[in-house]
Amino acid sequence: MKNKSIFWGILLASIGILWILKSLGIIYFSCFLFLKLWPLILIWVGIKLLPIPDKWKIILNIAVLFLGITFLLIFSNSKCCNSKWKHFSICSKEWNFDDDDAPLSINNQSIIKYEEYENAHLDLTASAGKLVFETGEELIAIRETEKSNSTINITSKIEDDNRVFIKAEVHPFKNKVIHVGGKNSHQYNILLSNSPIWEMDLDLNAAAGELDLSEFKVKELEIESNASALDIKLGSLYPEVNVKIESNASAVEIAVPKNMKCLLKKDDSALSSFSVTGLTKESNSRYVSTGNNETAGVINISIGTNVSSVEVKRY
Repeated sequence: MKNKSIFWGILLASIGILWILKSLGIIYFSCFLFLKLWPLILIWVGIKLLPIPDKWKIILNIAVLFLGITFLLIFSNSKCCNSKWKHFSICSKEWNFDDDDAPLSINNQSIIKYEEYENAHLDLTASAGKLVFETGEELIAIRETEKSNSTINITSKIEDDNRVFIKAEVHPFKNKVIHVGGKNSHQYNILLSNSPIWEMDLDLNAAAGELDLSEFKVKELEIESNASALDIKLGSLYPEVNVKIESNASAVEIAVPKNMKCLLKKDDSALSSFSVTGLTKESNSRYVSTGNNETAGVINISIGTNVSSVEVKRY
């Protein structure tokens, strides 16, 4: 009992000190990075189960705690810096924008007007809200269903005449601060043009998503899901679709069209559940479709899970 008190005392004191230093502006870290530290819970549980003396468990627990704090501080400060736009953090080494590239905000929405691009890459980060993907008239528009103190920002970078990079960030509160006890059920409609060929990179934390991508020409889809619930519907408008999903403490449902051949590879932990319907199991980690009408193309899916529930089905 004494050893447990020592650990929890150090943990609470460390959190308090970090919060004071952050409030004073001495250090910076993103509150949402705490979501990425969820594996520490598994590590602490594993240490508790080890057949070693309690004093060694305390030492290991404290070492893991300080590694987590170190990661939080180093990652926050190395990856993020304040940009010239309010409420939006970008990495200056990766993204450099001129004033003409600033996002257009009208009536509680952010948009980038449509231009004829053959290829588009979307890098979207979202936390603590619900995302609904729909077709739209602009290249991209993000609309909030209720007016609040949300952070909604979009920026673009043109690589050449036929390709555009889009970086979007959606959070339910300004400066990414979650108000404990407040209403977090914010819905954001992500409206995309269905003209370009899309590559999508989605980083979703404590979010819900209705990702109906059946109306878009999706070439690449990469999702990192942390403590989220996602309903993904793939389409057949592009002949070869590559999907990579990393699911951590999440529930993910994936619907694959029957007119597309499907190759599925999975790498799941013992604490995850995996359900597949409409595909033939070749091995413990590989599934393939065997339909006769799979003429539209192929969808390659790679899924890695940790403490998650995944369901793959055909429609």
